[in-house]
Amino acid sequence: MLTLGKTAPLFLLLTVLAAAQTDPAAGQKQQQDLERRERRETQKIDQAEEQERIKLRTRERDELAKVQREGTVAAGTATAAVIATGSLMAADMTKFAQLKFAEDEVRNLIQNQLTPEMTARFQRERNAVSRKFTLERAKLDAQQITEGEDAAKQRDRAVKTAELSAKFQEQTDDLAVEQAGEEAKLRFAHTTKINAAERDLAALTGKHLMEQTQKGSAAAYNPAADPEFTKLSAVRDAVRSALETALDELRAKFNARRTDVDNAKEDEMAKLNG
Repeated sequence: MLTLGKTAPLFLLLTVLAAAQTDPAAGQKQQQDLERRERRETQKIDQAEEQERIKLRTRERDELAKVQREGTVAAGTATAAVIATGSLMAADMTKFAQLKFAEDEVRNLIQNQLTPEMTARFQRERNAVSRKFTLERAKLDAQQITEGEDAAKQRDRAVKTAELSAKFQEQTDDLAVEQAGEEAKLRFAHTTKINAAERDLAALTGKHLMEQTQKGSAAAYNPAADPEFTKLSAVRDAVRSALETALDELRAKFNARRTDVDNAKEDEMAKLNG
């Protein structure tokens, strides 16, 4: 049998622990420590991401400079051909249109493939940090529950609720990153087709303008009256429309998956609280 003398130290220990759990100053200090740690980890991710962005910007400048150098050479070649033949038709307008396509594709690669891939990697890390510290804060808050005969059960339930929320938040976060990646893939593929159509339109327009100048025609070239121009424009516009349709369908698919996650979370929470 426990005597008063033997139970006194145990009672004192429980009193101290309860006081530590409800001490506002101690709780505030722990919250501040969590905020500081989260901020430091997020800063590391932000800094690493910025270094990768610098590399991408450097690559974009280098690739564009290469295309521009090729453009300078093409311009010199075209000028020499015109002088040698005495005809503007000697200038290869298709070459200039292809160079514009190459320039557009550099931007397409950076904006719709490499940047989204890089962003996704760091967003996953950022999401993981956010979930980790959200859970830690929830556990800290649970420690402050001391009132009521079932305080221990309340604390346990609060922690389990937080852990369950973290589990489904990870699924929601992963869906958002996956969706952004799939959208970027669609934009990359369709933008290449749009750029190709723009290239063909530029080559066609340039050809007609050179013919008009060569003939000394006073009438301006009217693309709207050119069936070939209309056909190429229709191809470009169809790709643009297809992209928007594909994006709408993709969003609908991910919205359905997101709803499934929300419903699963609701069911699990009901079991926990039942």
